Amino acid sequence: KKAIIDPSLFKYKVQPIKKDLYETVIVKASQLSRRKHLFSRDRLKLFLKQHCEPHDGVIKTKATSIAKYNLAEQNFSYFFPDDPPTFIFSPASRRRGRPPKRPSPSLEDEIPAKQNTQGSKSKIAKEKTRFQKPKE
Repeated sequence: KKAIIDPSLFKYKVQPIKKDLYETVIVKASQLSRRKHLFSRDRLKLFLKQHCEPHDGVIKTKATSIAKYNLAEQNFSYFFPDDPPTFIFSPASRRRGRPPKRPSPSLEDEIPAKQNTQGSKSKIAKEKTRFQKPKE
Protein backbone atom coordinates (compact mmCIF):
# COMPACT_ATOMS: atom_id res chain seq x y z
CA LYS A 1 0.00 0.00 0.00
CA LYS A 2 1.20 3.50 -0.86
CA ALA A 3 2.05 6.02 1.84
CA ILE A 4 -0.46 8.86 2.13
CA ILE A 5 0.81 12.05 0.51
CA ASP A 6 0.73 15.25 2.56
CA PRO A 7 -1.85 17.62 0.96
CA SER A 8 0.31 20.68 1.62
CA LEU A 9 2.88 19.34 -0.89
CA PHE A 10 0.47 19.57 -3.82
CA LYS A 11 0.75 22.22 -6.48
CA TYR A 12 -2.19 23.16 -8.66
CA LYS A 13 -2.37 24.45 -12.21
CA VAL A 14 -4.92 27.28 -12.26
CA GLN A 15 -6.39 28.02 -15.66
CA PRO A 16 -8.18 31.36 -16.07
CA ILE A 17 -11.67 31.58 -17.49
CA LYS A 18 -10.65 34.47 -19.76
CA LYS A 19 -7.50 33.03 -21.32
CA ASP A 20 -6.83 36.08 -23.49
CA LEU A 21 -6.43 38.33 -20.42
CA TYR A 22 -4.57 35.99 -18.04
CA GLU A 23 -2.13 33.11 -18.24
CA THR A 24 -2.08 29.72 -16.52
CA VAL A 25 -0.32 29.76 -13.13
CA ILE A 26 0.96 27.00 -10.83
CA VAL A 27 0.23 27.66 -7.13
CA LYS A 28 0.79 25.91 -3.80
CA ALA A 29 -2.10 24.40 -1.83
CA SER A 30 -1.76 27.11 0.84
CA GLN A 31 -2.43 29.81 -1.79
CA LEU A 32 -5.87 28.42 -2.67
CA SER A 33 -9.02 29.29 -0.76
CA ARG A 34 -12.73 29.68 -1.29
CA ARG A 35 -14.91 32.65 -0.37
CA LYS A 36 -16.95 32.10 2.78
CA HIS A 37 -20.48 31.59 1.42
CA LEU A 38 -19.58 30.19 -1.98
CA PHE A 39 -20.32 26.58 -1.02
CA SER A 40 -23.62 25.79 0.69
CA ARG A 41 -26.01 22.90 1.15
CA ASP A 42 -28.44 24.42 -1.38
CA ARG A 43 -25.72 24.77 -4.01
CA LEU A 44 -24.64 21.18 -3.41
CA LYS A 45 -28.23 19.99 -3.88
CA LEU A 46 -28.49 21.99 -7.11
CA PHE A 47 -25.19 20.54 -8.37
CA LEU A 48 -26.33 16.98 -7.64
CA LYS A 49 -29.71 17.62 -9.26
CA GLN A 50 -28.05 18.97 -12.42
CA HIS A 51 -25.37 16.28 -12.78
CA CYS A 52 -26.75 13.12 -11.14
CA GLU A 53 -29.80 10.87 -11.41
CA PRO A 54 -30.98 7.74 -9.56
CA HIS A 55 -30.72 4.33 -11.27
CA ASP A 56 -32.06 1.30 -9.36
CA GLY A 57 -31.43 2.92 -5.98
CA VAL A 58 -27.91 4.11 -6.90
CA ILE A 59 -27.06 7.72 -7.71
CA LYS A 60 -25.10 7.90 -10.96
CA THR A 61 -23.65 10.71 -13.06
CA LYS A 62 -25.80 11.81 -16.00
CA ALA A 63 -24.57 10.89 -19.49
CA THR A 64 -24.55 14.56 -20.52
CA SER A 65 -22.18 15.44 -17.66
CA ILE A 66 -19.92 12.48 -18.46
CA ALA A 67 -19.65 13.64 -22.07
CA LYS A 68 -19.22 17.33 -21.22
CA TYR A 69 -16.37 16.81 -18.73
CA ASN A 70 -14.78 13.75 -20.44
CA LEU A 71 -15.26 11.66 -17.30
CA ALA A 72 -15.27 8.37 -19.24
CA GLU A 73 -11.58 8.93 -20.08
CA GLN A 74 -10.58 9.58 -16.44
CA ASN A 75 -10.11 7.18 -13.55
CA PHE A 76 -9.78 7.52 -9.77
CA SER A 77 -6.03 8.08 -9.81
CA TYR A 78 -6.45 11.07 -12.17
CA PHE A 79 -8.31 12.96 -9.40
CA PHE A 80 -6.75 11.42 -6.25
CA PRO A 81 -3.10 10.39 -5.79
CA ASP A 82 -3.71 7.69 -3.15
CA ASP A 83 -5.17 4.21 -3.54
CA PRO A 84 -8.92 3.99 -4.03
CA PRO A 85 -10.84 3.46 -0.78
CA THR A 86 -12.15 0.04 0.16
CA PHE A 87 -15.66 0.18 1.55
CA ILE A 88 -16.91 -2.44 3.98
CA PHE A 89 -20.39 -3.71 3.13
CA SER A 90 -23.00 -2.98 5.77
CA PRO A 91 -26.60 -4.20 5.40
CA ALA A 92 -29.26 -1.54 4.96
CA SER A 93 -31.17 -0.55 8.05
CA ARG A 94 -34.86 -1.49 8.05
CA ARG A 95 -35.89 1.58 10.04
CA ARG A 96 -36.10 4.88 8.26
CA GLY A 97 -36.38 8.32 9.79
CA ARG A 98 -36.68 9.31 13.40
CA PRO A 99 -38.08 7.02 16.07
CA PRO A 100 -41.63 7.94 17.15
CA LYS A 101 -41.94 10.33 20.07
CA ARG A 102 -43.04 8.77 23.32
CA PRO A 103 -46.08 10.43 24.91
CA SER A 104 -45.19 12.57 27.88
CA PRO A 105 -46.47 11.28 31.21
CA SER A 106 -49.39 13.13 32.75
CA LEU A 107 -48.99 15.24 35.86
CA GLU A 108 -50.63 12.58 38.06
CA ASP A 109 -48.07 9.94 36.98
CA GLU A 110 -45.17 12.15 38.05
CA ILE A 111 -46.38 12.54 41.65
CA PRO A 112 -45.77 9.49 43.87
CA ALA A 113 -48.79 7.76 45.41
CA LYS A 114 -47.72 8.64 48.99
CA GLN A 115 -48.30 12.34 48.39
CA ASN A 116 -51.89 11.96 47.21
CA THR A 117 -53.49 13.38 50.32
CA GLN A 118 -56.44 15.74 50.35
CA GLY A 119 -54.18 18.84 50.23
CA SER A 120 -52.02 17.58 47.35
CA LYS A 121 -55.09 16.58 45.33
CA SER A 122 -56.18 20.20 45.27
CA LYS A 123 -52.66 21.15 44.16
CA ILE A 124 -52.92 18.64 41.33
CA ALA A 125 -56.28 20.09 40.28
CA LYS A 126 -54.80 23.61 40.31
CA GLU A 127 -51.82 22.48 38.22
CA LYS A 128 -54.11 20.78 35.70
CA THR A 129 -56.26 23.86 35.24
CA ARG A 130 -53.14 26.02 34.90
CA PHE A 131 -51.77 23.82 32.10
CA GLN A 132 -55.13 23.50 30.36
CA LYS A 133 -55.67 27.25 30.11
CA PRO A 134 -54.74 28.54 26.63
CA LYS A 135 -51.61 30.68 26.58
CA GLU A 136 -52.19 34.31 25.66
